[in-house]
Amino acid sequence: MLKIEDTADGIRCIGLNRPDKRNAIGVEMTLALEDVLLKTKVDSTIKAIVFHGFGGHFCAGMDMKDFFDSSTRPPEVLQRARAATEHWRIQLLRQMPQKIFTAVEGYCLGGGLPILAASAAVVAQRESKLGLPEINFGFVPGGQIIKAVGEVMSPRGLAYAALTGRPFNAEQAQRWGLVTQVVESDPCGEAIALARASL
Repeated sequence: MLKIEDTADGIRCIGLNRPDKRNAIGVEMTLALEDVLLKTKVDSTIKAIVFHGFGGHFCAGMDMKDFFDSSTRPPEVLQRARAATEHWRIQLLRQMPQKIFTAVEGYCLGGGLPILAASAAVVAQRESKLGLPEINFGFVPGGQIIKAVGEVMSPRGLAYAALTGRPFNAEQAQRWGLVTQVVESDPCGEAIALARASL
């Protein structure tokens, strides 16, 4: 679910690795995210973190089928996964002693956006599509997602994204404060370069 790679100079690259689901965050991935952040938080050899995605996308949000709609998992497993999600998304991302950098390409939707909100810098490939599509499925984005994204995104941009459910591109995300830099290619390489410059 995650691919972890550490550079010699102390940068931990955390890759969301579920390409068949556009890296949507399911039960196993959310547990893995909590675990890696807990371990990284107390690892003094890690100086910066870079999030990225495999398979041409960053993250298609939460895997709602795995968490809710048609999950066949035992209730206690789902309860543990939901608690883990709240833990890493609300607390751990903001408690990390290391600076976080994020590389975005392809889709970056819903539950993936709090990672961007917690980042010191976000590098997005120009053709990326970001958004809060929840309203298209009959409900509003989760309160903690809105709260996190609202800390970095302009109020009108956030309202547009949440109330229309329409995706927006990297340049619009930059104007609204969600993205730091727009690149033509290799956002991960640029994010690592920014992380290295911060050491």
